[in-house]
Amino acid sequence: MRRRAAAGCALALALAAPPAGAQEAGPGAAPDAAPDVACVVPAQTAAPGTPANLRELRRFATGAGVRVAVIDTGVAPHPELARLTPGAHFVGADSLTDCDGHGTVVAGIIAGRTLGIAPGAEIIAVRQTSSHYRGADAGNLQTLADAINAALDAGARVLNLSVVSCVDPRIAPRIDASGLTTALRRAEAEGAVVVAAAGNAGPDCAPDSAVFPAQFPTVLAVAARDGDHALAPYSLPADLSAPGAVPAALSPSGAGWSSGTLTAQGGVAPYAGTSFAAPVVSGSVALLMSRYPGISPAHVRALVAAAAAPGGGAVDPLAVLTQLAPDPVAAGATLTVTPADEVVSRAPARLGAAAAALAAAALACTVAAASTSRSARPRG
Repeated sequence: MRRRAAAGCALALALAAPPAGAQEAGPGAAPDAAPDVACVVPAQTAAPGTPANLRELRRFATGAGVRVAVIDTGVAPHPELARLTPGAHFVGADSLTDCDGHGTVVAGIIAGRTLGIAPGAEIIAVRQTSSHYRGADAGNLQTLADAINAALDAGARVLNLSVVSCVDPRIAPRIDASGLTTALRRAEAEGAVVVAAAGNAGPDCAPDSAVFPAQFPTVLAVAARDGDHALAPYSLPADLSAPGAVPAALSPSGAGWSSGTLTAQGGVAPYAGTSFAAPVVSGSVALLMSRYPGISPAHVRALVAAAAAPGGGAVDPLAVLTQLAPDPVAAGATLTVTPADEVVSRAPARLGAAAAALAAAALACTVAAASTSRSARPRG
């Protein structure tokens, strides 16, 4: 996983069938609980307050009753995460450890009490990848598919995938993504919405790359932007976008706030990337599902797209939540407009007669006035 200009977790690709053990990966299946690389150290920062726009948003919905799966590097328990449930883990000993300092940040954007889009949502932590466990058989397309299935088994209705794999488009057709395709189809059939990072441009991710899983048609791909409408320089484009920088995030240490991770040189690598834009949309989707139980994934995608700003697809959670209510015209229905029978109005004739009468009356008054004037004129 990269930080700053490539803050998405990279997925290794399997060009052939995965090893047999990968199919069996799941809760408790990781063989090695100790990381090969030391865990990140968060840079502490002051606790923020809740901005006015989030307070306004929460007047409409909080995401209560919606389960959101964060398929990532694990989520550390934190006082800001009131409803955190451990899910499947394919790395390490459990899903409630975040050695990378990534999944916890994502979860806080979605459901943190102070800065979360949907603080009432339940987070299901699914630990699918890590750059600190080099020997783990995880972080590939097959374990991503397994993680999606595990999240669906746990009742998730929103799946946040802040993970990407960028592939040369000439090689992409040779990738065996059948397991991922099947898992995404299952999500659609079971009414779950999948949101994914669009990917970060860099040596391992060219602008013309085929990006998994963002390229799938039922996935809401999210780019990162700087400011209101400008695409962040590190972001690959997508139809939707959200802020990619996180000045204050939940610390993966399990307490307090963090502005990034400490580097070996003593600096701070800030949290920025499409990884952190995707959960803005995931939180918005959770709000929609909370407000409109039973809404279909296709309708959610349509509402989010309709609410996105033109010229960059900027997603504002309040605009998404207050978009037209989900009551569309049935597919194929037509509206027939029959013109009324032609009726000749008598109003113009009546108006003409009235005008003529007024004109005649005015003329009579003028004549009468003139006659009176002549009769009153002195004679001699």
